[in-house]
Amino acid sequence: MGKIGLIIQREFLTRVKKKSFIILTILGPILVAGFFAGAFYLGLKDESNVKVLVVDETFITDIEDFKDDDKFSFFWYTDNNRSLENAKEKFKDSDFNYLLYIPENITTGQAAQLHFKKTPSSRTESTLNKLTNRFVESLKLEQLKISQEDYAKLKTDIALHLVDIDKTQDKSNIRQKAGVGYVFAILIYMFIFMYAVQVMRGVIEEKQNRIVEVIISSVRPFQLMMGKIIGVALVGLTQFVIWIVLSTVLITAVSAFLIPNLSDPAIQAEMAQGSMQMSPLDLQNNDMLKFMFDINWPLMIGLFIFYFLGGYLLYSSMMAAIGAAVDNDTDTQQFMLPVTMPLIFGFIIAQMTIENPDSTASVWFSQIPFTSPVVMMVRAAMGVGSGVTVLELISSMALLVIAFILTTLLAGKIYRIGILMYGKKVTYKELFKWIMYKG
Repeated sequence: MGKIGLIIQREFLTRVKKKSFIILTILGPILVAGFFAGAFYLGLKDESNVKVLVVDETFITDIEDFKDDDKFSFFWYTDNNRSLENAKEKFKDSDFNYLLYIPENITTGQAAQLHFKKTPSSRTESTLNKLTNRFVESLKLEQLKISQEDYAKLKTDIALHLVDIDKTQDKSNIRQKAGVGYVFAILIYMFIFMYAVQVMRGVIEEKQNRIVEVIISSVRPFQLMMGKIIGVALVGLTQFVIWIVLSTVLITAVSAFLIPNLSDPAIQAEMAQGSMQMSPLDLQNNDMLKFMFDINWPLMIGLFIFYFLGGYLLYSSMMAAIGAAVDNDTDTQQFMLPVTMPLIFGFIIAQMTIENPDSTASVWFSQIPFTSPVVMMVRAAMGVGSGVTVLELISSMALLVIAFILTTLLAGKIYRIGILMYGKKVTYKELFKWIMYKG
């Protein structure tokens, strides 16, 4: 094993044996699965046992648009005095969750009101809003002497399908796919910063402890820098793989426990006979499964690994140079901003890419090496040939590799001189001199 290999082994084993690494590696997936289960459970809990008191000044008490279901129970306020103020007084001391007020002239523009004791969830508010609108539609149809059957024939809800004229592909869910890429971009953004900063702090720590003076006597500074960068990269990949495996297992287990098994033959038979109907939640889960299968996961995971490694190697080499040029964490602030700004800016461009995938900014910043690890993940999620061409993808990857090589060579020059300098605050002018030094 060469000298770089020994340094890689030392960096890898030293870090994976730390209690913090072990705890974070195990705790991370548990927190993810726990958050998923908690959010899902609270969502289900929020969707049940909601009592709504309806104050209807239109005096239409037999309303088909407000039917009790698993979530809502509707109760009509039937006192002779149906004024809102009178209903509000009784509502305060009752066990009702909401008071829905329907004014007499609601069909002419006056808005309905939803009174509450605790702020309703967005889903509850949306559902009650839809039911109220449906009720108003019924009143207007009755006024215009139009039957529900005729209205059903006239009413349309057409989904606009986006089709690339050259590729003949349905791109209706292109923004949803871009959202998946955005999640990968967030992970890359987090991992690059997290592990690149580890490289910088490791260099500073060795420099402060004067351990580096002993190490440099046996290996070249460039070998030390590369060994440290690659070793931390392997730590990051190891942690990521463990997180993916454990998170998948835990989330699958939680999903099987919380979500009904729609693949069960008995359940499918009941649904086929019409004795069992899928709830909106089941339909949503079914649509989600179709969407998940529509994602090119091998491509996305492969690109994630490449852009994580490429972006990490690019930024960690600069972070290693910063760590070598300073004596403590406080002195790093003046150099951190120029290094981190491109990646932060790329993150902003990635958000814009979801709304306008083929914008000039999205295309260019998916090619620039300092922003491509984040922006390209969003474009690639839309599909090669849809959001991004094969040529754009290849050029982006090639430019990232070239940028890493050049940046590493320049960072190596700073590292070679700065690693043995103490007690002096380095300026940008001196860094430039170190880069240009040919000795």
